[in-house]
Parts: sequence; C-alpha cells; structure tokens
Amino acid sequence: MEIHLVAKDELEAQGIRWMLESHFTGVRLILWDTMEEFENGMQKQRPDLVILDMDGWKHESEKFGELMQQHSIRWLGISSERIFQTAYRALRFRAEDVLFRPFSPADLIKRIQQLRYQLRNDQRYFTNNTTEEADSFAIDYPDLFLTERKPVNPITMVAFLTPHSETLPLVYSALQRYSFTGKNRIFVLSNFILCVQETQEADVFQEEYHAFLARWKELMDEPLAIVIKAASSEDSLKRTYQQTRQLMRRIFFEGYDIILAENEQMSSQEMDPFLTPLEQRQWIEMLEKRDTKAIRDWVEREFLTFQQPYPDPEIVRIRLTSVLAQIRRHMKSYNLQSASWEAMYHEVFQQIVHKPVIYQIVQELLVFTTRLLLQDHEQLQEGSRTLVEKARELIESNYWDAQWNLAACADTLRINKSTLSRRFAAESGRPFRDTLHQVRIREAKRLLQETDLSLEEVARLTGYSHQTYFNAKFKQLEACTPSAYRSGL
Repeated sequence: MEIHLVAKDELEAQGIRWMLESHFTGVRLILWDTMEEFENGMQKQRPDLVILDMDGWKHESEKFGELMQQHSIRWLGISSERIFQTAYRALRFRAEDVLFRPFSPADLIKRIQQLRYQLRNDQRYFTNNTTEEADSFAIDYPDLFLTERKPVNPITMVAFLTPHSETLPLVYSALQRYSFTGKNRIFVLSNFILCVQETQEADVFQEEYHAFLARWKELMDEPLAIVIKAASSEDSLKRTYQQTRQLMRRIFFEGYDIILAENEQMSSQEMDPFLTPLEQRQWIEMLEKRDTKAIRDWVEREFLTFQQPYPDPEIVRIRLTSVLAQIRRHMKSYNLQSASWEAMYHEVFQQIVHKPVIYQIVQELLVFTTRLLLQDHEQLQEGSRTLVEKARELIESNYWDAQWNLAACADTLRINKSTLSRRFAAESGRPFRDTLHQVRIREAKRLLQETDLSLEEVARLTGYSHQTYFNAKFKQLEACTPSAYRSGL
C-alpha cells in the first residue's frame, strides 16, 4: 500500500511516519513538503491513499479536487479548523474522513485499517464473475451512504457481525473464499461486513448462508450472526442499507450464532429510558434490605423478557444506567467507595455502554450488585450466620454463573475447599454440588413457567454452558425434560 503525505510540518510528518511504520507492514510512505511538489509527483505515480493537511488550502483546492477525481484517489484530510468550510471541502472532493487536531494515533490507525480493507475489496469487486457481468452490478460505498440510486435487479443485503472486531478479517477472508451463487459485492465497515448479492431463488439463498454459518462454526470458535434483508423494488440501496442496520439491532436481544431474516419494515417498541419515582423507591428498598433475589427477579423480568418489536438498544442501555445510578447512590450512602469497588463500578458502566448482547450486560450487573451487597452484609453481620447459611446465600447469588463452583465459594468464605465440602455435607445433609444443581433447576423451572425464553437461554441464565448437560440434570431431578415440563404447564 502506497501512501503520500502532505503534512503541516516536519514534526507532524515524522510522527505520522512512525505511527504507520510501527503498526502496518507493506506500507510505503512518501513525504511531500508542499502541494506543488505533490501535484508534480502525481504525474509520475498514483498512490493508494493521500493524507493531506487541509489548513494550507487556498486557490489550490479546485485543482487538487480535480486531480483526485481524475485519478480516483482516496484521501484523508487533517485540519486544525473545525469550521464549515473544512467539512464542505471534504464532502465536495469526497474525502474518506477528516481528522481534527489533536487526534489520537488510534483514530488514524483505525481509519487507515478500514481503508486498507476497502482497497483490497476494490481489487476484486465480485466473486466468480466476468468484467461484463460486474459492470451490470456496479455498487460502491457511496450508494450505501450518499446517493438514492435503486438497484437494476433485485438484491439482498447480508450483514455479518461478530462481537470481537479482531475477528472481522477472518470473516472477510472466509467470505472471499466461499462460492456463493450469483453476483455479489463485499463491503468492509467498521464493525461488520456487508455482502450485497443479486437475489436468487429464496430457498437456495437461505441454504447458502446456513451452510456458511455451519462451516464457520466448524472452523472457528467465534460467535457470528448473519442478518439478511431483501430489498424492496421501491427502495434505494441507501434505504435498504439503513433497514439492514435497523434489523441488526435484534442481535442485542437475540445474541449470536443465528441467522435473522426480515422482509418487512421493522418497528420499535416505545420504552421509558429512566426509572419512574415508584421504581426508584423500589430499588432503594431492595438495596436497603440487600434482597439479591428480588433484585435478580426485577432485572431479569425487566431486561430478559423483551419480545418483538424490540425497543431501541440505546434506550435499553440508558435504562440500565438508570439502574446503575441507584446502586451508585447506595454505595455512597454506605461508604462502599474503595478503589477496587470504584474500578468494578466503572467496569460495569463500560459493559453497559459497549457489550453487544443484553444478557451479557445483565449478568455483569447482577454479579457486581450481588458482590456489593454481600460485602455490605458481611460487614454488618459477620459471624452471625452459620457456614452453611453463608454458603447457601452465596449459591443463591451466584447459581447463574457457569464458572462459579465450590472452589469459588470457598475463596469468598476464606476457607479450604475440602473443609467447606465436608462441613457443608455434614451440617446440611446434602453435598454442595447437589444443592447448587437444585437451586439452578429450581430457577430454570421458574423461567420456563414465567417467560418464553428459549431452552438455550434458560440453560445459560441458570448456569449451564451446554444445553445438553442442562437437559440431563433437569431430567435427573425432575424426571422429565425441560421442553416436556414447559408443555405440561
């Protein structure tokens, strides 16, 4: 990849050089001192990308814009002036982006990484198609964001999402190698990959993506969701892309390793993003009583029982932060503001803002709240309960965590694992592990009765990583399978 740079001064040029050379391989950077030198150099070579200081533009802007358009060169602007004229020039001459000083190295690296993916796409617009066929299916990035162009033939947009951005190059590589039927174009975006495909027979089309997901799961232990949106004959490519983005919101509620398809326009459920005064009082009471079970029930009922049409995920995140604010108030009231608690609090806040799936956020919130209230309770009533009572309380608070076990309980109680196992069995008359499974299956029965969650979700929320194991334990304790239990209600 060849990058030409016209920087503000030599210091900025050397800084950008260091950033690029330390983060990328296969990048050749050429520095130009002035716009005139750059324009003369352009007569001899064509770069893949130009990074340009926009603050020095005067009468050269028209000439520069014509030069970029003539050679179809991608460029990235740098400016110290957050004014309309800067944004106007960037839009007029089709800049990929503008970074305003002071910008972070991470922002520059991220933009160039994205452009690098796009350049690789441009080298092969289509899979298994001739040039003549490609011209009839020439869709480019501006069609998704700027123009109102309608496709000539019926098309379908397919988004591939993974919770880990570092997995996107692997998804892109797998798509490039996979032989889909018909003409298609792959677009690499910041947090997902989009495939625009000429619509074939619906059954064949669906089967191909189911086969791709199955193949992906065979090769990679990474979550992947596929979102399919068929374009209406009345909609532009831009409008279909917006509808695809809207459909992608369902991942927040339904998770990964699924295929979502929707042909109708999506609608959103209205939701109050803030707690009502009554709900605030309810939270104050639950926290004061340290009623972890009531808190867990409230959170699960509020955030794990959504049905279509789903609310906007961002509204749900705001409502979760409203809950966190009540917990924060409790921390201040009881002076639970040590450095470790503060760090955990801010980590939960970051999870609410960034975690891609709702049940992951709920788990993090419940873990934090339970630990906080247990710590508070321990400070007030240390020594007033038996070992079995303390262990049972920990089981009730942590049963949903698949990683939580006898060893974790012993660590919390500051006791040897073997000692805890022996004393628990002797004093309660039942082994620790059996008690843990009883609590998990009891809660699974409650979810099967009170919600429409899938069996896989019920298993996950009650501490079972694998549904097969969940089914076996449920049948062992209840003499029937979870599905039979639900259908018999």
